[in-house]
Amino acid sequence: MNPEKTIPDHQETHARCAGQATQPFNLAVDLCQRWAADRGRLALYYDDPDGQTSAYSFWDLQREANRLSNVLAALGTLAGDRVAIILSPRPEALIAPLAVCQMGAVAVLLASDLPAPAIARCLHDSAAHLAIVDAASLPRIRALRQQLPHLRQIISIAGSTGDSGVHSWPCVCEHASPRYTPRATTADDLAMLVYPDTTNAVAPRALPIAHGAVLAVLDKHVDAHDAFPQTGDLLWSPINWASAVWLKSVVLPTWHFGVPLLAANAGGDAHRIFALLEKYAVRNVVVTTETLNAMLSAAPNARSAYDLELRTLACIGEPPGQPVVHWAREQLGVALAQTPADHRMPAFGPTKRQENDGPH
Repeated sequence: MNPEKTIPDHQETHARCAGQATQPFNLAVDLCQRWAADRGRLALYYDDPDGQTSAYSFWDLQREANRLSNVLAALGTLAGDRVAIILSPRPEALIAPLAVCQMGAVAVLLASDLPAPAIARCLHDSAAHLAIVDAASLPRIRALRQQLPHLRQIISIAGSTGDSGVHSWPCVCEHASPRYTPRATTADDLAMLVYPDTTNAVAPRALPIAHGAVLAVLDKHVDAHDAFPQTGDLLWSPINWASAVWLKSVVLPTWHFGVPLLAANAGGDAHRIFALLEKYAVRNVVVTTETLNAMLSAAPNARSAYDLELRTLACIGEPPGQPVVHWAREQLGVALAQTPADHRMPAFGPTKRQENDGPH
């Protein structure tokens, strides 16, 4: 896990970022490109549903993001265009937003398990001209195309689909250049649109996220994870990747500090959660109160059952009960940090200019 990698000083980083709020600032550059020069700096461990494992450095992710940016540009994506990303938790679900944001385009994040009517409403509301999908969501997108005049292109992360209207990510990215120069954006420019899970409403309301949104969440993340980052830190969370809570509590602040993430779907299985924490020596965790209760029920004697190296544990949502607080302290060796499940993220909302450039 590269424990000897230089850990950025929080005070110096915060001071630097504070001065960038009105200066050129690109979220993808902040999260990935500025770490990519160090080819050995790990960004992501991936444990897929079949049990296969892989690891990616920031350099690896940046090269893949650059390839995808070049493909998106060739398919007509311009600054300000909306690109929908409908992927299950996997490396491509992180590479795609980096590629879109560094172009100055807008990544539209949708949960991969949304029903077709909800997807249709969100794609229509955002006016996405291109969608990046996985094998599970591709059939739903195909069926919706007649209802979505704005949607002109589809990229599938699977191999060749035999559909002339669908581009295969592996095929189109294989020969694309791994070099790309990010577009100059500011901290106030729109970077992402995130639709809440409650998308059954007739008129879905997207949460706009600016490039500088990461600057608004650093202090809370540092406090919740006991002077984050520390040498050897590795963060994992089962929270929905297409949610604003996941962005503000997991990926934005973690990658801002150049700390690796673990991508693994526990599927609600508390025993698998413990197995993942043990296998990867995870040091930092962000979970919901519901998940924490399930972990307690599954392993009341976790200290003797698992060899864990937890350093911090942040709980999202309702305050956990005292039995859970006591169990975390005695069995996991950590003091729970409570974070409200508040989607209203200060500084994530649009500026006046962005309100006029919001969803169509």
